[in-house]
Amino acid sequence: MGKPKTEKEQEILENVLKEEIDFITYVDLNTRVSRVIVTNEETDVMPTNGGDYDEINRQAIPAYVHPEDQEYCAKQLDISYIQAELEKKDHMVVNYRLLCGERYRRKELSISYHKGDKNTLVLVRRDVTDSYEEEQKQKERLYYALMDARHANQEKNEFLERMSHEIRTPMNSIIGLSYLTSEHADNQKQVLENLTKINVSAHFLLSFINDILNLSQIESGNVALIQEDAELDTFLEELGGGICKKADNKEIHFSMEKRGDFKQKYSFDVEKLRKALLNILENAVKFTPTEGKIDFIIEKTLDTDTETTLRLEIRDNGIGIDEDFLPYIFDPFEQEENRNTTLNGGTGLGLAIARNIIEFMDGRIDAYSEKGKGSTFVVTITLQKVADDEERERKQNKSERMDYDFTGKRALLVEDNEINIEITKNILLHKNLEVEVAVNGEEGVTRYLEHEPGYYDVILMDIRMPVMDGLTATKQIRCSGREDSLQVPIVAMTANVFEEDVRKSFEAGMDAHLSKPLDIKQMYFVLDSMICG
Repeated sequence: MGKPKTEKEQEILENVLKEEIDFITYVDLNTRVSRVIVTNEETDVMPTNGGDYDEINRQAIPAYVHPEDQEYCAKQLDISYIQAELEKKDHMVVNYRLLCGERYRRKELSISYHKGDKNTLVLVRRDVTDSYEEEQKQKERLYYALMDARHANQEKNEFLERMSHEIRTPMNSIIGLSYLTSEHADNQKQVLENLTKINVSAHFLLSFINDILNLSQIESGNVALIQEDAELDTFLEELGGGICKKADNKEIHFSMEKRGDFKQKYSFDVEKLRKALLNILENAVKFTPTEGKIDFIIEKTLDTDTETTLRLEIRDNGIGIDEDFLPYIFDPFEQEENRNTTLNGGTGLGLAIARNIIEFMDGRIDAYSEKGKGSTFVVTITLQKVADDEERERKQNKSERMDYDFTGKRALLVEDNEINIEITKNILLHKNLEVEVAVNGEEGVTRYLEHEPGYYDVILMDIRMPVMDGLTATKQIRCSGREDSLQVPIVAMTANVFEEDVRKSFEAGMDAHLSKPLDIKQMYFVLDSMICG
């Protein structure tokens, strides 16, 4: 036996027990008398010391136990039921709600025999309200986490299904038309028609992939604004001119109204703003019927010495948007009519991209619409003013030329893909540029070093290649110490299209960055500026 406890030790023990439990009682099954051993004075609803066990339950259960738990409690606390349960296990636990003051609290009553004495029941009641509520909160958190995970998985599956459809549809056209073209190679008219359709499908596929990548980059924040100096009037005229042609093809009246003078030049990300506005304007054309109208109104709402705030309103009298769907129009892949898209339709990404771009440029976009009466989109954005730049105008005019001639010039093409080599080589030979080929970065460096300085007028460098990548090859050329190592133009020509990729290209020592698939006009312009001055 243990050493008898002192009065102080007994007091400590009793205080700890009182903090942990409501009470401890034991019941003599021979007499059915209930005796209280330890009680917590702050606990509501205590059993009567020395009272009849059955009578205590008959009075307390209806008066204090939650109505939904009364039948359960009466059964669980019946002596016969308890004895039957304790034949199968060492102890049993009864959980119920008890009215304590003005609120119900969760109680846990543990019942067992005293050291195997089947004539003595020991009952220990604890308050488990706090732990129960915390457990319920944790279950709720887990439930919502599970729902979020299922929702995310559903969104992923829907995204993959949509991606598969949008990619496979144009690919099916490209593959099928390529086969038909080879089968009817002697029919020039059909060949030209097929090539035109292949071109349309390829550009739709490229546009869709670009939209996905652009949206992903903007939403992740892994993107930067590329500031350019541009005359706003020219920017607007080019934008409106392109839309006017599409509207004319559909017999839609398109008008652009510029309220004020827009000859001033501004510094902004020209391509991103053009993309955002084009997406809205093209949507207007798409959902406006023949003989409808589209108005594009541009005005200044604030004009200072350093910046101008613009309000660009695009309104149409097309099919409009239902009021219930309007809050979702800027969500990716959301379309009011949930149908599969076609090459002549859309992917449900245009407005999402437009909103992300505008907000990324610290602007805002608002939409108003009424079903059957048309829609209005209002873009508000502030642009920074810059001084006039005649050199930029000269370069812009030069970029529109197509009469390039690189006779007498030599290029080193560093590329590992055979088809890309053939295509690029023929594009360059078309403008009389002599081309030599290296199939990886290491071979490119070797070819450069084995010829005298100035042998190559330009190096076109892919980025992802076996043996040695283009960034490493460029660094080795720049650090080679050759007479022309810092002067020879090196142009990245790669499918790595994100702004982070462009930055890495320039950091490696490249002079320009061309994205695949190649814009041939842009390629000729860049080469002309690099090797012809």
